[in-house]
Amino acid sequence: MADLNPQQQQAVDSLQGPLLLLAGAGTGKTTVIVQRIANLVRHGIRAEAILAVTFTNKAAREMRERVSALLGKSGEKITVSTFHSFCANVLRRHIQRLGFSRNFSIASDSYQNGLIREILAQEGLAVPGNDPALFLHRIGLAKAALQSPEDISSQDLPWAANLALVYRRYQLRLQQMDMLDFDDMLCLTVKLWQDCPDILQSYQQQYSHLLVDEYQDTNIAQLKIVTLLAGTAANVAVVGDDDQSIYGWRGANLDNILQFEAYFPNAKIIRLEQNYRSTTTILQAANAVIAKNRSRREKNLWSQQPSGEKILGVRCQDEVAEADFLAEYISSQVEQHHWRDFAVLFRSNHQARLLEERFRKAKVPYILVGTNSFYQSKEILDLISFLQIIQNPSDDLGLLRVVNVPPRSIGDNSIAKIREFRQQTNLPLQKLLRNSSVLQQLPPETGKNLLSFLDSLDKARQAFAHPGDLWQKASDFLTEVDYLNGLGRMYKPREDALRRRDNVLEFLNALSEFEEEHRGHATLQDFLENFALQDAQDKREKEKSTGDNAVTLMTVHAAKGLEFPTVLLAGLERNLFPHQRAVEEGNEEEERRLFYVAITRARKQFLFSFTHKRRLMGKVMAVRPSKFQDELPEELVVYTTPEKAIRPLTQEEFNQYWEEMKKMFETGPKS
Repeated sequence: MADLNPQQQQAVDSLQGPLLLLAGAGTGKTTVIVQRIANLVRHGIRAEAILAVTFTNKAAREMRERVSALLGKSGEKITVSTFHSFCANVLRRHIQRLGFSRNFSIASDSYQNGLIREILAQEGLAVPGNDPALFLHRIGLAKAALQSPEDISSQDLPWAANLALVYRRYQLRLQQMDMLDFDDMLCLTVKLWQDCPDILQSYQQQYSHLLVDEYQDTNIAQLKIVTLLAGTAANVAVVGDDDQSIYGWRGANLDNILQFEAYFPNAKIIRLEQNYRSTTTILQAANAVIAKNRSRREKNLWSQQPSGEKILGVRCQDEVAEADFLAEYISSQVEQHHWRDFAVLFRSNHQARLLEERFRKAKVPYILVGTNSFYQSKEILDLISFLQIIQNPSDDLGLLRVVNVPPRSIGDNSIAKIREFRQQTNLPLQKLLRNSSVLQQLPPETGKNLLSFLDSLDKARQAFAHPGDLWQKASDFLTEVDYLNGLGRMYKPREDALRRRDNVLEFLNALSEFEEEHRGHATLQDFLENFALQDAQDKREKEKSTGDNAVTLMTVHAAKGLEFPTVLLAGLERNLFPHQRAVEEGNEEEERRLFYVAITRARKQFLFSFTHKRRLMGKVMAVRPSKFQDELPEELVVYTTPEKAIRPLTQEEFNQYWEEMKKMFETGPKS
């Protein structure tokens, strides 16, 4: 067994009953999870009876690989999955009991947005201020809390009636098109198990031991899945850190971890506090900051590492000077390090633009994590729509997206007419448009081209009805509809068309790789489901080479779970971090947890920068330091200027600068 500290060993040996493992940042939780799974098998628990659930496909893959390395073939029998993948498998087997089709598709983000836009237009709600993304966000929060449209309509909120109406129509349209969104997979699994106790019992009998990672990120629907599946035996171990709960804005419920004993009486609580990542200085700073939060379980990270370098606070003239300083500072340090040893973190996405500009100018190689450019490009969304309407003939929005892609003389007026037909019937468009009386209302050439396109879809559907050869079948379909040649007609200049053609070929490569992973037995439905269930982080990982020697630029949210030798945090200022809106909405403690996450990404050095003034809403305004700076222990921080951060200060210069800094902190309240 691995060399474990006493608390880790206690967790590995606690095999029966409910367990809450409070795993602080960098405390070796993955090792403990893997060792505990192995220990269950050593103590006679069948591998098939163990279910481990986490949040990202990447984390699930890594856990599966480590368990298999430890246990060999028996490790392959353990179910390691994300919540959404597990629920998708449950629903694929049993969703007919709820009146849905087993051949459901999973709606992408862009698809959901398009559907909400359509509903808003139909209901006369497509007015300024009614942002489709906001409706989707609120519907997602409602589903995360297991709230129905009726639950929403009963709330005394100014937007409740409209939200309930759109939510109800949205669900109806999804069901008509045999589609689910991501949140449905959780909600419908809960409903299935509550309405069909025989199905729940079969899963309880199948899985005697349940392990949940990143428990601080679970919402109410996921809590319900855990409590239902655990049943009265309650052999459930959850691993999490309430101090790293930073997703309240998307439905994560901190009380799931704070009130664990209320859901699982007689639970054992074990704290992992020995940190194997960061220096003592970094940990002392992080501990001091997070101790200001009231809603938390007390923990105190410690390390056997030496104190290490003090935290560096650098005050710049403005945001341009700040970005220039960060680029120059990294350049001055890189001789003793690699570019990839540095990460620049920021609170808000908009900060990335200037950092990118100045890093390019300074010739500092960087990777911006979070762009999703490949998977959001129009040609890739076209390909996904093609495959979805082949797999699911009820997918009307997908058909409307690509019915004239590449151009096949189906003009805007004809598409508007098709939309009108769609509103007059519940028939899927692929059936409706084969009706001769419908086609007669369209120009003859349009009708002819529509039928030709529908024939191509039918031909592809017959080919994809059998597993295997996904790459070849997709390639044949694209040839049939002349898509690759059509790129030249759709995009100018030629270089743009060629770049998009390369993206299409890369997507076909992804199909081929997926098929190899499934040993030639994959279906189109398997591929589309896998693609839809890949979280944004997984897609970003595919976009960049892991071998890139470059500085990482990313939001603090995106940095969770990562670590770097040196972390530089940009913009530690009032209203920026903590974010003004979060403070106004009463979420200051979550902002503090986010700052704690930023600090604990650093192994050797943590530096933060802030400015005298910053351009906000087109105006240059004076700004003040963040209140979080005040929460850092004075003896752990050295404040300096950009020039002197690159050239260390003499003692006299430091004393003078420190006096200036103290005066600045005293000039007004900070938040």
